[in-house]
Order: sequence, then C-alpha cells, then structure tokens
Amino acid sequence: MRYLFVALFGLLIGAAAAGAVLYYNPVTETSAAAPGPADRVLRYSLPDQVLKFSLGEAATLVGQSTADDALWEDTIDRTAVLGLVLNDSADQPAAVASRLMAASADTDLLLRGVLVSDYWLVTIPGEGSLFVRADSNIWPFLKQTLVPVWYFDRPWQGPVEYRPTVGPGIANTAAVVGISGAFSGLDGSALERYNVTDLDPANHSAAAVGELYLRLPGPQVATKD
Repeated sequence: MRYLFVALFGLLIGAAAAGAVLYYNPVTETSAAAPGPADRVLRYSLPDQVLKFSLGEAATLVGQSTADDALWEDTIDRTAVLGLVLNDSADQPAAVASRLMAASADTDLLLRGVLVSDYWLVTIPGEGSLFVRADSNIWPFLKQTLVPVWYFDRPWQGPVEYRPTVGPGIANTAAVVGISGAFSGLDGSALERYNVTDLDPANHSAAAVGELYLRLPGPQVATKD
C-alpha cells in the first residue's frame, strides 16, 4: 500500500511550483459530497485486494529505486496502474478492475487542487463491463495525511475519510459508460470514497478501504456466460 501512496506523491512531479499558495488555499480542497443512493456499491481493501501494482519510472520519487516491472514507455512512464478485486454489499468478490492513474493537465494550484486522471475498467462476471472516468483531487490527502505523517514524522490521527472525486461529471461526479453485457449503452455517474485506516512510516505499512458508488439509470439484467 505504501507504493500506492508514493505513486500519488510521485505523480506531482512538475506541479510543485507555488506550493505555499496551494497549501493555504481552501479552494483547492474541493471534494465530492457524501454518497447518496446508488445502484451498485463496490468495495475494496488495500493492500489485501490488490492483484498487481506497477509504477511509471518518471513517477518514482528521487532516492527510491525503480522496480523491475516499472512502466518505462514514454506515454505511460508518469502513470500508476492498479489491479483490484471488488466486493459486493455482502463483502463477497463480485468484480475485477484495472485502474490507471496519471497526473492531470487540469491541475490548478489556485482553483482546483492537485488532480489525477483516474480511469477504471470494471468487469462484473455474468453482467458486463463498465468504464469509469474520474478526476480525483488528491491534495487534501497529501496535505492532511501523507506529507505530514510520512515525510515529517507527525503523529498519525486516523482513520481519515476522503472523497476525492471532483469530475468530469456534474456535481463532482465521475462519468460512467457501459461497455458490454447488461451495461451496454448505459451512461451513469460514480464517486469514490475511501478511508485511510493505517499509516505507519516506521514500519513502512499503510492500509485503506474504499468504495465505488455507481449510479446507472436504466434496466440492468444479468446476462449468462
């Protein structure tokens, strides 16, 4: 899990200018509203449900070694890729997801915060696949948790909840497009919420639990394999 946190910090390369303005600007702490009713809620636990994690070479922090499986191609060397198992409301495995995160060109140190472009491909066996496109503002997490605890040895005051989704849909929601099966042709929205439940720099350990709330207007009938 610590590698995912390092990835989020590493994705800030090139966005460190005007840091003091960013730090004291409340506008940059925008986040999604509390989740309302959802058609589907998918949950994950980090690091327990991570299938695979790869970090781009250019997203690695100075002083840290590059992993053997680091993403080296120019188009993806500033990204992080994560494979996840997602559980249903009964806490049973229900879906798999691949997730690509990259520093967003829409980052605005004065008005929007530090944005990460977040792309999910979610496959629910027997039902179909969804594509989720999200803009996530990771500045509140960096300011309140990662930087002071991990890098400045401040006491851990967790658990801490974050709702990073800030677009590109209306009302700070992500955009969802149905790709196949029962979801084919559907347009919807989503938001993510996660709790950082452990952060221990001394032992190089960290953990979090997250939820992806999906709103999918229209009929959804499970398909047979």
